[in-house]
Amino acid sequence: MWDTDMGMSELKAALAEAYANGSEPKFISVADNGDELWGMGSAMFVLPAVPAGAPPELEYALRVRRDAVLSGTCEECNASLDANPFGQLEGVEAVAAIIAHRRNCPASDENLLPQLRGFRERRGSTSADDIYAAASKATRLRVEEKAPSRRMIRNRKFETWGRRLLDQKLAESTAKCGHLHVDSAQTWNILLGDTRWWCNQCWEYQGQEIVRGNSPLSIQEDFTCDHCRTVKNELEPLILRIGTFVLHGGLCRTCSKRSMETTEKPRRKRNGAKRRGRR
Repeated sequence: MWDTDMGMSELKAALAEAYANGSEPKFISVADNGDELWGMGSAMFVLPAVPAGAPPELEYALRVRRDAVLSGTCEECNASLDANPFGQLEGVEAVAAIIAHRRNCPASDENLLPQLRGFRERRGSTSADDIYAAASKATRLRVEEKAPSRRMIRNRKFETWGRRLLDQKLAESTAKCGHLHVDSAQTWNILLGDTRWWCNQCWEYQGQEIVRGNSPLSIQEDFTCDHCRTVKNELEPLILRIGTFVLHGGLCRTCSKRSMETTEKPRRKRNGAKRRGRR
């Protein structure tokens, strides 16, 4: 979509220019129906979001389809994007993006739509408890993949502190990304010291902004241990998962070391009847 009235030739020229000038596609927001809004140059694209809990095949197909629209060419089948106008949306000229994917392309209608339809039917017939249990499992697997085992908190006192901190954050931090507004049964990420929750996808975008120097935290907060609240020149990463919630922050070396000290008592070897029974 564009913010000026254009004919078809002008629309296609503007679309070609958006691709040719090297503008990086930028995620803007999530619409009320769950679709994503992306911007590139003077153009804005409305694209289907990858639903939370989607199987790998469906997620891949949707990402290929998204990348094809945002790049103008499908990386799987080399199909090119074309556009047909269908009027205006709130005074903005709109066109329908058309990509004639090959039938064997993962992003083609023949392959993608049955998968998406089947996923929605299965999810619609699944109980809320099972959906959240699956989301919790997916969150655990993702955290284990992202965080080395040596960084996992094993100290029960720190886990208790983390649960109190989570209750505090849920009480004071009501802001959340659009994906979480549409579907709350997925991973919730928050940067300690910030007040906004993010889904996994938006959390990755937030991380990119932090790398670019656009941290939502003040300099002092950025170097403050989230447990003992002392300011240190260096902090070690903190990743604490509780169900579908993941708290990201930093610990000083002392707190980090204590957080990984197990508080469980070692099991005592048992002698007696069971031992004699194995003879």
